Amino acid sequence: MTRKIQTTMDVKRMLMKAFGVTERMINRALSFDSDSELSRKIRHTTKMKGGWIEASVPEEEIFYDVTENGMRLMRQYFSNGAVLEANMTTGTGIILFKGSKRKDYSKVYLSEIPSMQEFAKAL
Repeated sequence: MTRKIQTTMDVKRMLMKAFGVTERMINRALSFDSDSELSRKIRHTTKMKGGWIEASVPEEEIFYDVTENGMRLMRQYFSNGAVLEANMTTGTGIILFKGSKRKDYSKVYLSEIPSMQEFAKAL
C-alpha cells in the first residue's frame, strides 16, 4: 500500500515559501519518501491546510450480494481474473478462474479465507 498526501498547488506554493524548500522536497515529504523532521512538519502543515491522505491498495474488490431467492453471497474479484465466491447462507464456496471452476469448498470457515484468497491470486 502506498500513501500520499494530496493538496492544491496553492498550498504547495505556500509550503515552499514557508519552509524555504523546493517543490521536489514538498513532493518527497507528501509522498512519504522522506521521513526527516522537516518532512513531518511539512506533512503536518499540509493536513492543517486541508490536505488529505490517499492510499492505493491492490485492486481486489469484495461485493456482498443477495440473490433473488435470498442467498447471501460474498464475491471477491482479483486482478488476474479469479473470483472467490462464498455463499454465506449455505457456507459453501468456489474459486473461479476466467469462468471455469478451479476449486470447490463444501464448508468455508473464516480461518480458511486467507488461504482461499492466496490460491485465487496465484492462478
